[in-house]
Amino acid sequence: MPRNRSLPPYLEIRKSGYFWRRRLPRSLRDRGGQSSGAPEDEISKISKKIFLCFSLRIHVLRDAKILARRLTEMSDLVFAADAEMTMAIASETQVQLLESLARFEIEAFERGRAVAGPRSSELAAHELRREEALQTTLRQAIYLGDRESVRHPLRHVAEKLGVDLDESDPDWVALAYEATKTLLDVSQERARRQQGIYDQPTLFFRRAVSPNQPASLPPSIATTGLTVPPAGFATSADAPAPAVSAPASHGSTMIAAAVTASPTVAQNPSPAQEQDVPSPSEPPAHAPSMSNTTSLTRVIVPAGLDCPEGWDEAQWQEARIAARPPRILIDKSLLSEDSRAALAKPRGIGLVEAIDLFFELRSLGYSAPFDRHQKRKKTRNGQIGETLVSRLPLDLQSKYRLARDFWPAALGDQPVDEIPVDDVNDALCLFWGAPASHNKSQTDRGKYNLVELIEMADAEEAQLERDIEVAKACGAGSEEIDKMRMEGHMSRISVTTFIKHGRILRAVGDMLMNMQLIDQNPFSICTWSNKDVTELQSTEGERKRQAWDDRINDLWRSRIFQEPLKDIGDPLFWAPLIARLQGMRMEEILQLGPDDFGEDKGVPYLTIRHTIINGVKTLSSARTLPIHPQLIQLGLLKLVALRKKNGHIRLFPFLNRGKQKDTFSANFSKAFGYYRRTNACYWPGLDFHALRTTFHHDLLGDDKSDAIRCRLMGHTYTDEGDRSYGQNLGIETLATRMKSVVVDISMIRNPFKKDPNTILHRGRDLGLRVVG
Repeated sequence: MPRNRSLPPYLEIRKSGYFWRRRLPRSLRDRGGQSSGAPEDEISKISKKIFLCFSLRIHVLRDAKILARRLTEMSDLVFAADAEMTMAIASETQVQLLESLARFEIEAFERGRAVAGPRSSELAAHELRREEALQTTLRQAIYLGDRESVRHPLRHVAEKLGVDLDESDPDWVALAYEATKTLLDVSQERARRQQGIYDQPTLFFRRAVSPNQPASLPPSIATTGLTVPPAGFATSADAPAPAVSAPASHGSTMIAAAVTASPTVAQNPSPAQEQDVPSPSEPPAHAPSMSNTTSLTRVIVPAGLDCPEGWDEAQWQEARIAARPPRILIDKSLLSEDSRAALAKPRGIGLVEAIDLFFELRSLGYSAPFDRHQKRKKTRNGQIGETLVSRLPLDLQSKYRLARDFWPAALGDQPVDEIPVDDVNDALCLFWGAPASHNKSQTDRGKYNLVELIEMADAEEAQLERDIEVAKACGAGSEEIDKMRMEGHMSRISVTTFIKHGRILRAVGDMLMNMQLIDQNPFSICTWSNKDVTELQSTEGERKRQAWDDRINDLWRSRIFQEPLKDIGDPLFWAPLIARLQGMRMEEILQLGPDDFGEDKGVPYLTIRHTIINGVKTLSSARTLPIHPQLIQLGLLKLVALRKKNGHIRLFPFLNRGKQKDTFSANFSKAFGYYRRTNACYWPGLDFHALRTTFHHDLLGDDKSDAIRCRLMGHTYTDEGDRSYGQNLGIETLATRMKSVVVDISMIRNPFKKDPNTILHRGRDLGLRVVG
C-alpha cells in the first residue's frame, strides 16, 4: 500500500493511530545478528528488511508530525555515527587531520619567531633557502607519488587527536597526497611570513582603527605552556629541533601536542608537555593569544557582540560556526567562481562578495527567504556565461549598479559581520545627499563614484550659499536671492529612490542571515514601514507627475512640429503625439513595427506584443488598441506603409538601444528632455510619461466603463467579470471610447502634406507655372 505523501517521511496512519516506521540499515542489521551469537544458517534466514516501528499513541496529526521528526533526527544521528565507525578514514576525519596539521605548523612557526632573538642577514637568507629546498622536496614527492614524507606527521596528528589511522586503507593514500600539498602550502606561507608579508593586518591594529573597539589592549597576553618543536622537514635528522612554547588551539581542530615534520625522525613530546594541554571538553581559561593574528582562518569579530569571558576570538568564532553552520540551499554549480569562493567561507564574507552573490541569485530566479529550497527560473542557452548585469531584469540593473558603487565606497569592502550599525546609519545619511541626476550621465558614472558625486553636489551647494551671502552684502533684494536659489538648486534623490535602494541592503543582510554566513545583521535598520514612508514624503517638495494643461500647445508650436522633417518618421515628432492620443508608454511606442499594425472590421489598430525583440511592463500591457483618428489624419498609416515598403521592421529604425538598460527609451528620454529644454517647453513634472497620464485623465473624466479604460491603458483588470468574460470585447467598442479623447492639433504641421510655398518656389526653379 503506498504511503500517504502528505505525511512526513516514516510517519504512517493506521487504525490504532499514528506509527513511526523506518528500515534498519544493513550494517546495523548484520552486526546485530553476529553479536547475538546466532549460527550463520539462522542469520541467513533473517529478513533482508528489518524495520524499527513504534506506536506514537497519538491521534492528532500535528503532534504526530513533531514526534516523527524528532525520531527521524535521532535515527539519522545513530545511523551516521554507525557509518563513521565502519569507515576506515571518514571525510570529516581527513579534514580534521589536514586542518590540524596546517594550523599547528603555522602557529608553531609564529611562536618560534616571536620568542627568537635578532638574527643576521646570512641566517635569514639561510632560512629562506631552507624553505625553498623543502618546497622542492615536496614538489618532487608529489611528482613521484611519494607518500613517505608525510607518514610521520600524519601519525603524530592522528595520535594526539585520538584518531585510529589505518594506513593500509586505500583512503590513506589520498589523505597523504592532500597532506603533501598542505605542507607545501605551509612552507610557502612560512617563506612569505619570514619576509614580513601577511595577508591581513594584525588583530590589534584592526581593534585600534575600529571605532567600536576599545583602544587599550588586554592587561596581559597569556599563552599556554604547550611546548612544541617547529616544523622541520629540512632539518637534519641528527640535529634536534629547538623546543618553543606555542599556544593551543581549542576546538574540534585543536592540536594537543607537537608534530615532527621530519620524514625520518619522529620526536614524541614528553609527559610534562602533554599535561599542559587543556582538555577539549574544558572551557578555555586564557586571555586572547597572539596566535589569533596569524591564524590561517581569518578571525571575524562581529560588531556589537561581546566575546564571552574566558574565550579568545578564534575559539568564539569556532563556537559560533558550530552553533550556526552555513546552510546553503541553492545550486552552487550555477554560480560564478567568486560567488562559490564566498560561500565556502564559514564566516567573513565581504560586502562586495555579498552584493554580487545576492544579485547573482536574483538573476537565477532565487528570491527571499533563502532558508528554504526553492525553484529557479529557466535560463537561456549561454546565459550563464553572460555578464551579471545583462542577466538581471531591468528593474534590478540600476539597483545593482548603485549597490556596487555606493555601499562599498561608504562602508568599505570589509566583512559584513564587522560593519557597525552606526556606520550603516552614517552611510544612509550620506545617501540622502545623492543628486537626483546621479544615474543620468554615463560620463560622470565612468569618472566618479556616487560618494564623489555627493561631495561635488555639496561643494556646489556651499558655493551657492557663499554667492548668496556676497549678493546680500552687495544689496541684492529678496527676489534676486530667490532667483539665485531656484537657478542654482541641485535636486537630491526622492524618498522613493532612497527607500528602494536602502531596502536592497536589508535584503542582502537577510540573505546572509538565512544562509547562516553572519552572526549579526548590521543592515537590519534598513527597513521602513508605510508610516515611515508617509512621514518622509511629507518632508519633501512636490514631486508628483502632473497632467499637461494648455502648456502642451507650446510643445505643439515648437520647431519639430512646425518645420519640415528631415526624416518623415522622426520619433521626436511622432512619439509624443502617439503617447498623448493613444496613452502608450514610451518603450511601447518606440518598439512598434509595421507588422504590429492591422485592420479589423474597418477599424485600423496596432498591437503591443511581448516577443523576443519586444518587451512589455506587465502581462496586461500586451494589448490591441484602435488607432486614434487624429493620428490617421496626421499620416501615421502612411508612415507604416513607407517603412514596410522599405523593408524596415521598426517604425523608428534609426533609434539605438541604451548601453546599460538595453532599451530604446534610455536614449530617447534624454533626447526628448534636451529638446524641451532647448525649445522653451520644459517644466518639471511635465515629462513624456505625463502625456500618458493626461490621456488617462481624459478617460477618467468621461465617467464611462472602467473595464474599457483599463484595456486601453494596459492596466490590470478591475474585476473577475472583466478578467474572465471580456476577452471578446469588440474593436469597435474600444474605438468609440478612444474617439472620446480629443486634442487640439490644428497648429501641428502634417509631415506628409507639401508646403504650398515650397511647391511655388520649386516650380519657379524649374521654369514651370503652378496652377491651382
